[in-house]
Amino acid sequence: MNREMFFITIHPKIVEAYRQFGVFKSAEARDVCQIHAVDLRDFAADKHGSIDDAPYGGGDGMVMRADCLGQALDWVKQEKIPGKKPMVIFTSPSGKPWTQAQANKLAQGTVPLVFICGRFAGVDQRFIEQCVDADFSVGDVVLAGGELPALMIAESVLRVLPGVLGDVRSAIEDSFGAGMDGLLEYPSYTRPQEWRGNKVPEVLMSGNHESISSWRRDQSLKKTVKMRPDLLKTKT
Repeated sequence: MNREMFFITIHPKIVEAYRQFGVFKSAEARDVCQIHAVDLRDFAADKHGSIDDAPYGGGDGMVMRADCLGQALDWVKQEKIPGKKPMVIFTSPSGKPWTQAQANKLAQGTVPLVFICGRFAGVDQRFIEQCVDADFSVGDVVLAGGELPALMIAESVLRVLPGVLGDVRSAIEDSFGAGMDGLLEYPSYTRPQEWRGNKVPEVLMSGNHESISSWRRDQSLKKTVKMRPDLLKTKT
């Protein structure tokens, strides 16, 4: 087992559901990574399962308690990965933008990853300052909870871990991949050769690998110029 990922959440069933599909299932089946869902309510402040409270200073919504989150994180460190120092990741709209480059970087190590899945109006700032190593954003959007952003980040890491995907070229030739030189992926086509009056580009059926490679490169450049011109600026 190379990696371990923990999700501290009030909705462990969301994480458990993801474990049954795609790269999550593949990573565990191939003994590349073990996924753990940690129910925050197991560390509640009282018998009613309270893990949040009203914000000091007033305001709407509830704030997740630092003491409950801290106990859950301590349990992971002491009981599940004793002697290891995990990287604790939090997701929020104010975090650093998550990129494929970040995913590739995290995939290179063996440090356990602990995802803090926020809910409600936020997380007590003291926990963030004292316990969180990195705060990432998956876009300029606000969601009801951190489970989906955390799972998105985890999946982007899992799929570049050696042995998770059936074909190593899959991750390399994706958008932003090393084989794409940082560009967006070229268009893909399959059968039927003609659909609703649209035909597959002839070059793809030519059998000329050099021409196909050149066409794909050209299409990647055009797509990047149209959709993400900022990616080209970073290459100059």
